[in-house]
Amino acid sequence: MDIVGLVKKSYADYGTMLWDSWYTMITEELHYTWTLTYCLVFGTLIIIGYWWRQSRKKRLEREALLLAQMETKRIFESPQRFRKRDRIMFYGRRIIRKVRSYSRPGKKRRPMMRFSKNLLESNEPPAEYLEVASDGNDRVPPDAMYMLQSIRIFGHFDTPVFLKLCKHTEVIDLMSGESLIKVGDPDDSMYIVQTGLVTVYLNNPDGSVITLKVVRPGEYVTSLLSFIDVLLGNTSQYKTITARATERSQVIRLPMSAFKQVFDEYPDLLVRVVQVIMVRLQRVTITALHNCLGLSTEHIQCSTQRKKIQLKTEIKPLSPGHRRVPSDQVQSHSLVELRPDMLADLSDSPPGARPSFVPSEPIEHTILKAAVVDRLLQELGLNESERAAIEKNVLIKEVAQGTILIKQGVLEEVVLIFVISGGLWLAQIPQKEMKEFDKMPDNIEAHSITIHPGDLVGGLAVLTGDSSLYTIKAKYNSRVALLNKEIVYGIMRRRPAVVLDIAKSVVKRLSPLVRQCDFALDWNFIESGRAVYRQAEDSDCTYIILNGRLRSVVTHESSKKEIIGEFGKGDLVGIIEMIAEKPRTTTVMAVRDSELAKLPEGLFNAIKIKYPVVVTQLIRLLSHRFLGSAQSRPLSTSSALNSLPFETNQQSQHRYSTVAVLPASDDVPLVAFVYELYHSLSAIGPTVRLNMDTVSAALGPKFADKSHEYRLTSWLSQQEDHHNITLLQCNNALDPWTQRCLRQADVILIVALGDGSPSIGKLEKEIDRLAIRTAKELVLLHSDSHEAHPTDTMSWLNMRSWVSRHHHIQCPNGMLSRRNPGKVFAYYSKQLSTEPYIHSDFSRLARWLTGNSVGIVLGGGGARGAAHVGMVKAILDAGIPIDMVGGVSIGAFMGALWCMEKNITTMTQKAREWCKKMANWGPQLLDLTYPITSMFKGRHFNQTIRSTFGDICIEDLWIPYFTLTTDISASCARVHTHGSTWRYVRSSMSLSGYMPPLCDPKDGHLLLDGGYVNNLPGNYHYDRKSISKKKINHNAVML
Repeated sequence: MDIVGLVKKSYADYGTMLWDSWYTMITEELHYTWTLTYCLVFGTLIIIGYWWRQSRKKRLEREALLLAQMETKRIFESPQRFRKRDRIMFYGRRIIRKVRSYSRPGKKRRPMMRFSKNLLESNEPPAEYLEVASDGNDRVPPDAMYMLQSIRIFGHFDTPVFLKLCKHTEVIDLMSGESLIKVGDPDDSMYIVQTGLVTVYLNNPDGSVITLKVVRPGEYVTSLLSFIDVLLGNTSQYKTITARATERSQVIRLPMSAFKQVFDEYPDLLVRVVQVIMVRLQRVTITALHNCLGLSTEHIQCSTQRKKIQLKTEIKPLSPGHRRVPSDQVQSHSLVELRPDMLADLSDSPPGARPSFVPSEPIEHTILKAAVVDRLLQELGLNESERAAIEKNVLIKEVAQGTILIKQGVLEEVVLIFVISGGLWLAQIPQKEMKEFDKMPDNIEAHSITIHPGDLVGGLAVLTGDSSLYTIKAKYNSRVALLNKEIVYGIMRRRPAVVLDIAKSVVKRLSPLVRQCDFALDWNFIESGRAVYRQAEDSDCTYIILNGRLRSVVTHESSKKEIIGEFGKGDLVGIIEMIAEKPRTTTVMAVRDSELAKLPEGLFNAIKIKYPVVVTQLIRLLSHRFLGSAQSRPLSTSSALNSLPFETNQQSQHRYSTVAVLPASDDVPLVAFVYELYHSLSAIGPTVRLNMDTVSAALGPKFADKSHEYRLTSWLSQQEDHHNITLLQCNNALDPWTQRCLRQADVILIVALGDGSPSIGKLEKEIDRLAIRTAKELVLLHSDSHEAHPTDTMSWLNMRSWVSRHHHIQCPNGMLSRRNPGKVFAYYSKQLSTEPYIHSDFSRLARWLTGNSVGIVLGGGGARGAAHVGMVKAILDAGIPIDMVGGVSIGAFMGALWCMEKNITTMTQKAREWCKKMANWGPQLLDLTYPITSMFKGRHFNQTIRSTFGDICIEDLWIPYFTLTTDISASCARVHTHGSTWRYVRSSMSLSGYMPPLCDPKDGHLLLDGGYVNNLPGNYHYDRKSISKKKINHNAVML
């Protein structure tokens, strides 16, 4: 066997198999490698192609740009091929196209910017600030609620008394057209409409009928003067008044005789009720007729006959134990301190005087005095037990013709006057003629009636405790008897029924006009937050604000509410809509507890027909209102006004009459602050400072009890009538007096230490519950150090969304360290006798509260604005204070400097340093840039302004400040009262093409120089304070 051959053959077969395996493996690997190589090469070619394409595109763009520039240069250098209009439109479209392309990415940020603005920097008032409070009487039955509201006109009654009155009520059902009151019916009941409508008519002698008013559910029909007649036992009958049901109605009848039983059991209630009726007569009826309708003495009628005093030679024996007081000692026992003009001798009467009614032959003083005492006892309904008190304190005087016995509006001159002989003038002088009344003695005849011998006058002022509404002047040489009101009050305490006889002397002198008005006029007490009337309601009446404060709010179709204005004491509300017979255009609510007189349209028309002078008075009032609105109306676009924050446009008239001062913490020197503010306010007008101790001394320690609520509110109302400003000093605890202060105030000053913690105090947390709709202003106290500057004011404001305005007060030396009440009182007892410093922060605050602020507005003008420094110095040297500052362009810079430093020397130094920096051309040349937006980058300009003001905010400035800019993003003017000072000053100084606009961090809008829209924004100064020149004596100096 060939073994060798067999081996070789097997090796050959094995080698072939190995070769085939190796060849297959190598072939597969090469195939994979070439595939990868092809992919890499293909990808590389794609990248190279893309790079080449982009490079070519950029090259073409550069060439196109170069060609465009060359073409532009050729066009401007060569003769024009196109009209100027076409070229401007061409380049304008190009600019707009580029701006749109660059601004598209910013659209995504706008929703977030709006959200952050609304969340962090919202200046809208709280929702409750504009909302009307709910009635809160859902659990009280309607009949009981209407009874409570109706008998409130008589004052406050305790629950047992109220239940006794309810026992005498009677329910009357009336069909439509059925009469409730007819001519000839006894006038002895009060009617309260529970459901339906009742119309009250006035029947004239000629047979015509005039609608006086429409009585709705909850309102009443009655005459308080008839109530006095019923108590006196002289029930009268309806002579000209009728009432019919307009629709099916249900009426509650309360007979006035029910009160007699109550007064027999509670005699003190008689005095209080009669006083309330007299207060209503004085504050509502006579005030409406005189102040608002222009009537003087049309509501008074003269006595038809003169009464004679019978003098007897024999004098009645005196009461046992009584010793007659000699005539020379009578004056010493009287509490009335007479002025020299009341002691004038008869020989001093002017030449040409009328013959005197004083008897020529002398009458024994003892006989005359006895006769006068008899007549006084008869007039006052007193018995012989009171003869000693009358005889001891009555003062008989002889007065010359022209002598003024009582002056209108003077509280200290309230006495009861009995005319023995001669005659007196009783006049109600219009306010505009009061100043010249003494110079024109004959002018009194146009507004006066004659008081004859035997008449008793002055009872209205004595019963109300208020100042007299009339001026009483001797018409001839006369003899009168004077009885001090304190003596009368003593008799009233011993014999309460004497108030009826004094009220009788007042009622019998009233004309039928007052009787008719008494049926139609309503006296309304509106609690804080309640609606006086609502938008879209029928306007069938107008309201006179006796005291309190009202706010007018309009609701737009989008349900957004906006404040239209506020009204204070003496204003007429809703009269224009009533005259125009249009529905109510706004909702009017009570900001604080308010007292209103409701004048129905029917009564107004009836008086207008009988007394045409009312039309003249109405035209005068409306003319003043429209003139004030026109003078305070801004001249700018509405968009600028809408940019004003909440605290600048919330008040149309911010002259306050009642100011409550509340401490934010226990370490606030509240007593010293109130004394300082009182000192500054007293230099402007009559001011009273009230705290719990002074009120307790005047009304007793139980003045805060529910039963004395009407007495307290009436006394506080009298203080408001007699003073321009009433300062209410709150306690450090939420006691009844502090709650009354918060409910009574037109504005609440929250006093805090500027260097303290901005956390909310314990009393501040209760403000929203008690006075959520009352304006609140934050007062931050700072030391008198020259280095002290307000800081971090924004933290205080951010934690107090209810604050509408803030004030920085630099305290006098030692005020913050003087804590002992005795030392404080001793110090300010001497300080109050000096004149306050007119440029102090307390004087500035006082002028703001009284509506006498003085503001300056600095205009633009470039380098010429340096003259503003000299003008500010001249204003200060002239004794003119600066309370508010506004500016635009260079005026914004100079105004902010003054508000920050409040010192003319420091202001001059910083203004000089800044001018030197701006005169240095080196840094400005380095600030040059390619003029796409502006010539300069603005970096150096920003640094100069920021180094001057630092990082302080407008809220940290000592004096209120605003600046004006031009918003080129929204094409409108912008008024800035918040935010970074240097940013908005820089924005207001940014000339287009010279400096780039600054971006507003609030909304991203671009701001330029405000001089483009208004180079002297004096109208913004007026609108920012939201004032009416008719009502407020603000002044603005525009430079």
